[in-house]
Amino acid sequence: MRWISGSDLGWRPRRFALLCAMALLSTALSVALATPGQAATEGLNPNQQRALDIYKELIEINTVTATGDTAKAAEAMAARLRAAGFPDADVHAFSPAPHKGNLVARLRGTGARKPILLVAHIDVVPASREDWSTDPFKLTEQDGYFYARGSGDDKYMAASFIANLIRYRQEGYKPDRDIIVALETDEEILDKGCARHSMAAEKPPRPDRCRIRAQ
Repeated sequence: MRWISGSDLGWRPRRFALLCAMALLSTALSVALATPGQAATEGLNPNQQRALDIYKELIEINTVTATGDTAKAAEAMAARLRAAGFPDADVHAFSPAPHKGNLVARLRGTGARKPILLVAHIDVVPASREDWSTDPFKLTEQDGYFYARGSGDDKYMAASFIANLIRYRQEGYKPDRDIIVALETDEEILDKGCARHSMAAEKPPRPDRCRIRAQ
């Protein structure tokens, strides 16, 4: 089983993207890095509780690449953003194949600098119940750690991005660049089901291509 720590963030992005992503993760990090033996979910403020709720929802949607439903996960995260006030034009959930889903969302900034693109994947590898001491598709907290399939790779990062986009909008934060979040399917099988989406142009995504580009 995988447990959450700051080190789980280190392998995925390139160095520049990692530095930028780390700056965005303060909301969910405070949820995850509780002292061992102390319940990580005790005494949460509203922002932390929202981050935990998003994380739990994403974890408990089965997104095993071959048999799960990343489209359901993408739509769930899109619904969270729309409920927080993001306009439809800035939230795109799309399905390149049955049960396959991607999400691209944008928090608009001043435009003084080029956009930044933050990417996480929402598919996971299989998990057999008999191999786990807990249900791999239920978020379980034990001794200050969270256990579940995808708890670190990579739903922790995906949930952190969504939680922070919501917080930024609610607090009226306007960065000097657009912040674009892309949650992709099929990373575990070399991105076969992801889609190309030109985020600068307000055009529907093209499910026949696989590169995500921020302009």
